[in-house]
Amino acid sequence: MKKQVLFILTVSSLTFSSKAQINSKISPCNTFNEMENVFKNDPSAKKRFEDAQIILKNNYENKLLNNTSQKAAAISYTIPVVFHILHQNGSEKISTSQVNDAINIFNRDFNKQNADTSAVISSFKPIIGDVKLTFKLAAKDPNGNCTNGIIYHETPATNWDNSNFSLYAYTGASTGRWNPTKYLNIYVVKTINSGAAGYTFLPGTWPTGAQSDAIVILSTYVGSIGTGNSFTSRALTHEIGHWLNLKHTWGGTNNPLVACGDDGITDTPITEGYTTCPTASTSKICNPLISENYQNYMDYSYCSVMFTSNQATAMQNALSTTISGRNNLSSPANLVFTGITPGYTCTPLADLTSSKTTICSGSSITYTDMSQYGGTGSIAWVFEGGSPATSTAVSPVVTYNTPGTYSVSLTATNAYGSNTLSKVSYITVVNSWSSYSSPVSHDFESGLFPWLSLVTNANPGSGTWQINNTNGAIGTAFSIYLNNASQLSTPNHLDIFETPAYDFHTTTGISMSYYYAYAKKSATQADTFKLQISTDCGGTWKNVVGYASCTTMALNSAGITATPLIPTPSQWKQQIISSSFMGATSPNPNLKQSVKFRFYFRSDDVVGSSNNLYIDQINLSGVVGINEFENSIGLSIYPNPTNSSSTVDFNIYNKENVKIKIIDLTGRIIEETDKIDLNGNQASYTINKNGQLAKGLYFINLEINNNLITKKIIIQ
Repeated sequence: MKKQVLFILTVSSLTFSSKAQINSKISPCNTFNEMENVFKNDPSAKKRFEDAQIILKNNYENKLLNNTSQKAAAISYTIPVVFHILHQNGSEKISTSQVNDAINIFNRDFNKQNADTSAVISSFKPIIGDVKLTFKLAAKDPNGNCTNGIIYHETPATNWDNSNFSLYAYTGASTGRWNPTKYLNIYVVKTINSGAAGYTFLPGTWPTGAQSDAIVILSTYVGSIGTGNSFTSRALTHEIGHWLNLKHTWGGTNNPLVACGDDGITDTPITEGYTTCPTASTSKICNPLISENYQNYMDYSYCSVMFTSNQATAMQNALSTTISGRNNLSSPANLVFTGITPGYTCTPLADLTSSKTTICSGSSITYTDMSQYGGTGSIAWVFEGGSPATSTAVSPVVTYNTPGTYSVSLTATNAYGSNTLSKVSYITVVNSWSSYSSPVSHDFESGLFPWLSLVTNANPGSGTWQINNTNGAIGTAFSIYLNNASQLSTPNHLDIFETPAYDFHTTTGISMSYYYAYAKKSATQADTFKLQISTDCGGTWKNVVGYASCTTMALNSAGITATPLIPTPSQWKQQIISSSFMGATSPNPNLKQSVKFRFYFRSDDVVGSSNNLYIDQINLSGVVGINEFENSIGLSIYPNPTNSSSTVDFNIYNKENVKIKIIDLTGRIIEETDKIDLNGNQASYTINKNGQLAKGLYFINLEINNNLITKKIIIQ
């Protein structure tokens, strides 16, 4: 039997590759630095943790001595789970299906139901552990509301800073703090600044009920579908092992392959750990007579498929003690409180999402009911300005014909009450046709910023796009800019400037240019800049090919400077997006009727790290084709030839300047008018209405804005 070692590791961290549960080329996480941070923030933490570990160790040893014959019939535990998905609407906003897949995987692993136990080497097959743990997504939140146990929080905290322990107390939503003595909290994030794939704290590190008692995991390491994959799908199995007081198989560090070590579990041999999968014959590193348990979930090898029997005992031991409140999780009262026990009651909670929030007039939006109302219930939608105006469908499709801004509401009802969610000014419907057409230029020389309504500042209090009235490109005095340097910018603040919608329905060969000036404050600064395009009135956006990134802009313009950037004339640089790039992999704007561009900037995640960004002289140009124009307006002249009158029909759009001239062979204007009969978008004009034209050949000149179409007509 191995000696029992009191360990002091309180944070577990994993770094995984696509084929293994660790990439040895990545530096280990700063476990002991994180330990020191805990101790510095809470001087009593180290003593509390060590005292807790002594109790857990003694209880574990007593169970091994007194309970050996009963291990096969050990009681089962049910753990209520809540997944907090921290996101900024990127791929890190994983689906409910991916979360459910993850639940299925670690339920399988903790109950020895995984088929790949057949691959366990012979010396360990007799001691594969059945932990008898069942994990279920909570059905009631701490306030008694119905839930599916998957909560979405839109927050910059998805870029997780593991040195800031207060992030565990994330309170961005009313359901943001769930008592860890009642729920296993799992935070799903986009990045972890330490480079880890996931980590947690062992029981006793924090006071009972502390919000810091949780698991943090990258979204790409959750489940085997969506952003996850089968190779990394056991990451949560590993982290839950730590949450239930297991060390790595080599002991209390995050560094395998360093020295032979002991994890304090009597049936896991001494090992130095693995980062690749060996064989039974090559896994006898620490003792040439004993194969090591490289297939253990608490190792870093990619072939982890088992716990041992005594690891199962140790985890059940953690769940049976008051340390960190683990014993309350499976209590009958808590299973009722969290909605795990059948027959629970909960208050309905209305929630919704939509396929888009901005569309062209005449287009449709698909809504999806995200409400929680327990086993049975109903929903009722109300769509301001939409058709239909009401619905009880789970995923209604609603059409909006009139430009404007509209609200939507959803009411969820069950036997215990109802709840209504109203999203005011949620839908923006844009006129499908714009008065802006190519060529266009925005130089801001009026000193005004006429499109402030098209500016998004996602972090109130941070700098936003505004007029700069002292500095512009190519000797001009005005531009727009983000005044980042004058204040401590909010980390990850997002600012967007959209152009108006342009009418390119007769235009090809579209190209774009603009001037910029930009600097970084430091070489490691990681701001994000994008030029994006939408061809559906701003409903969806894609990156334009060929724009310069922040790194390139700084290199071309003002480089790196800690002082606020006020650009000199030489620091203004022109960016040209040629027609060959426009729409290369993004939506092609050619011949589209409502095209918008936007300038997207997200600051670094370090407070005050961003410098100023200036934009000026936004120019768009293209070639207006007569054939394309004629086809686009649906021009028809009938009858032709005619022995009396003839009708000219075509489509007309907002603010079009229209004139019709009838010209004879000598060039004399016979008829001229700008008075056109309209029926919606359909325009018509009758030629030779009074029969005044003599027999012969005439020309019809149709002028719409700056476009001219000439057609022949014969009067017989």
